[in-house]
Amino acid sequence: MPVYLTFYDGADCIGGNKILLEDGETSLFLDFGTNFKAEGMFFDEFLAPRATFGFYDLLCLNILPPLRGFYRSDLEYPGVWDKFSSHQLYREAEISGVLLSHAHFDHCGHFSYISEEVPIITGLTSALICKALQDTGGGNRLQEICYTTPRELKDGLLQTAHYKTSPFKQRKYHIAGTDAIPESACEFWENVESSRGLECCSLKSCGSEFKIRDLTIRLWPVDHSIPGACAFGIKTSEGWIVYTGDLRLHGKNAALTRRFFEEASKLKPIALICEGTHPGTQKPVTEKEVAENCFDVVKKARGLVVADFGPRNVERLLSFLDIAGSTGRQLVLTAKDIYLLEALTAAGEKGVPNPHKDDRIMLYIKPKARKEKWEEALICRFNPSKMVSAEDIKKEPKGYILCFSYYDFHAFLDIEPQGGTYIYSSSEAYDEEMLIDHNRIKNWIDYFGFELYGTLGRDRERSGFHASGHIHGAGIEEMVETIEPKVLIPVHTQDKEFFKRFEGTCKVILPERSKTLKLLN
Repeated sequence: MPVYLTFYDGADCIGGNKILLEDGETSLFLDFGTNFKAEGMFFDEFLAPRATFGFYDLLCLNILPPLRGFYRSDLEYPGVWDKFSSHQLYREAEISGVLLSHAHFDHCGHFSYISEEVPIITGLTSALICKALQDTGGGNRLQEICYTTPRELKDGLLQTAHYKTSPFKQRKYHIAGTDAIPESACEFWENVESSRGLECCSLKSCGSEFKIRDLTIRLWPVDHSIPGACAFGIKTSEGWIVYTGDLRLHGKNAALTRRFFEEASKLKPIALICEGTHPGTQKPVTEKEVAENCFDVVKKARGLVVADFGPRNVERLLSFLDIAGSTGRQLVLTAKDIYLLEALTAAGEKGVPNPHKDDRIMLYIKPKARKEKWEEALICRFNPSKMVSAEDIKKEPKGYILCFSYYDFHAFLDIEPQGGTYIYSSSEAYDEEMLIDHNRIKNWIDYFGFELYGTLGRDRERSGFHASGHIHGAGIEEMVETIEPKVLIPVHTQDKEFFKRFEGTCKVILPERSKTLKLLN
């Protein structure tokens, strides 16, 4: 029986993976993320898809595939399927689940539109990170990846239902890779700081190998720039298909990725769907090198130090925590950072400190007229002696490393730093909008007289202050040579030419967006 793969997104682009696997009567999605480049062609921070029209706007722009029965019924704008029933990609779909490789929005961001009845299968850490992201999220985009706010039709628009009669509805998350879920994780999962109640759906453990209808699924942890990343193996009627998600070999947990290579090779897969974000990188900067370079800078710094890195790059955060301890400073985190550490602690993630007990960690209190309920609750349970304000930092700037980024810069107007050190340890600008943001960052740095370490703009790999979350060219070669798939399908890449080198080793198929491939053993 043939197996079909449809690449609704993630083909010939970076991120936005939406890969539908069909085997007989069983259908699964491999991730269902946001393609930021595609959305950025039409939307920005202030012009977003209209939540009052549900998923209509994204269907119109071919950003979401027209799969009837897959999306939330409360986001189904009246007449939407009458309009799209003649679309060439329209079909009625019964999806048995979504395999989530990790909690970056380019892999999970469009969960907001999926029916709550479709289970999400992932590791425990990824599930709790998703919950933390939604709890602390905001902005004008729909971000309901773990629980949904019910909508109802009012005055011709889909509007939020009354909180007293319509509680949040929690999604079904099935936890792979473990037979037991800690009580702390269940408590974190089932708590929402809101006057709107929660229709709870408890986390369900499904073990290291499990069945989804006729398919057998395996999960392997891998190294990436966010905790909890995993790869999947799916045993189909034609054989095993392996999906890497995003992974690398130059982080502190590279051994996990290599273990995945070895175990996947034993399955003799008919197909390997692999990421290829940076195949042109020959020698990537390692996390160890980043930590050493940052330590050297902080050790010499005489005033305030600002560390700017990705909001969910916990490995980088832990490096700066060690640096703070080694240089006699304290690491100052925002409320969102602390909340994420709470989630990881609840998940039992190894090596992650409890922010309430680690004396090196401080919570920065922003002056805000109104705090969100999750933030109020966090401050209430946090030790006041571990909180700092702008005035505290202003008095003793050399005692701190501030983990700040672009949206925290208002604080500099209160702290009034007289020079200092700014370490840019985050990703490169990959589009014009990010280049503009980087120009603004440079303006703030220059205004307050910071000395910049790291590279703004492009070419982040040359700075020595940032390590990519993605596997490099030699690592991809090692992966393919170890796993030895019959068919290699690169996704999450814009470098098709690189993968042609494997054509003598296996069959290479370069997928096209919204096209279906048929796999036969």
